[in-house]
Amino acid sequence: MKKSAWLLAAAAALCFSPSRARAQFWMHSASTETVAASSAPALSLGQTLSLDKGPWVLGEITFVANNQIVSNMTWRDEVRGAPGELYTKADVLSDADNLKGLGDFISVNPAVYAIPGSPIPSEYFGVAASTNEVRLVFDVKPKGVSVSSAAQAALPVPVSGMILTPTAYRGLGHFTNPGLGLDFNGTYYIGRLYGKNNYANNPTHTNYLDQVGLWLLTIDGKMQVQSEAKYRPALAFGAEGTLSFLDTSQPTPVNTAPSETVTVASNKTKILTDAYVVASKKFGPVRTSIGYMQGDMGDFVSQLSSFLSPNAFIFYHNAPGQTVRSNGIPFASVFGFPHKNMPLGVEVMQFNGAALHPVLFNFRVGSFLHANFDVGYLRFDGGYDVLGLINFRWSEFPNK
Repeated sequence: MKKSAWLLAAAAALCFSPSRARAQFWMHSASTETVAASSAPALSLGQTLSLDKGPWVLGEITFVANNQIVSNMTWRDEVRGAPGELYTKADVLSDADNLKGLGDFISVNPAVYAIPGSPIPSEYFGVAASTNEVRLVFDVKPKGVSVSSAAQAALPVPVSGMILTPTAYRGLGHFTNPGLGLDFNGTYYIGRLYGKNNYANNPTHTNYLDQVGLWLLTIDGKMQVQSEAKYRPALAFGAEGTLSFLDTSQPTPVNTAPSETVTVASNKTKILTDAYVVASKKFGPVRTSIGYMQGDMGDFVSQLSSFLSPNAFIFYHNAPGQTVRSNGIPFASVFGFPHKNMPLGVEVMQFNGAALHPVLFNFRVGSFLHANFDVGYLRFDGGYDVLGLINFRWSEFPNK
């Protein structure tokens, strides 16, 4: 009965409108190109500088339309500059021409603004026209769609994290100078889609469509201490607090219980924490990150599969009392936006010191395939599980 109910829920999820799902989970965007991150009656961009008096040291690159800051990965890729680089008027005008070449705009007007409290590196003294880093702003007028309409139709895509792992970027990656970042992240592992094992005393070596029902609700705070430049990665330190709980009982390794109630038991609720360091670098359209988490966050992996539960060690390994625990997680991620604002990527997490050596891959493929869920692959000694999951990430600060 439990499996039937889960199958009906999964079928209902697949029947939802893709556009609605993308608006709910991980801030997946609709198909429109322009997305608005924030709006204000008057934008404070800094002290206006003359385009004729360069060069300058780039601090940030910003797009503005109708007095609103907008974020669009396709547009950003047409700007060759990166924070920390020396930029001239010719570079700015070349970027403006590249943007016009997209055919998306009625007009493109560049401007530079000095960023208060952001002094340039000492090696640029006497070379740069301003003693402060500058914000390069492109005031654009898109064709065929108003920014306010786009803001209602689409949501911005954060680049501050993948699914369970953070990046060194903040918010939407719009403000690239060092500073604080705060995200709220939610992940729900729906269930096992398919799995195989080679345990000799297991009556079934193939499993499919079993419910997991694991929630991971995370607060992620970070400090970016180094901005990304042409040859250096962005670098950030951070800490996370996660509420982990199951909304259902996991299947037992042997068929002893004819039915199980769907409840959140107190012994299934945990508070997990970690501190991390992460470096991120953009190579063309692809953003890569590598880092390390220290803490008990890795303990959640034991709840992703019945084969990692304490009962599994009794039945399959003759190891009563053994549990899957980890105090360190090396991680890496790669993602990009091959189709406008639809992210495509993968992250990998290795759980150091954990029994059965579990490794988790999470694939960000849902919006790209017009599906309402993403896919995980959990490998451990003796088998693997393919998991369905839903994720959303909200960047509270900076939220643009």
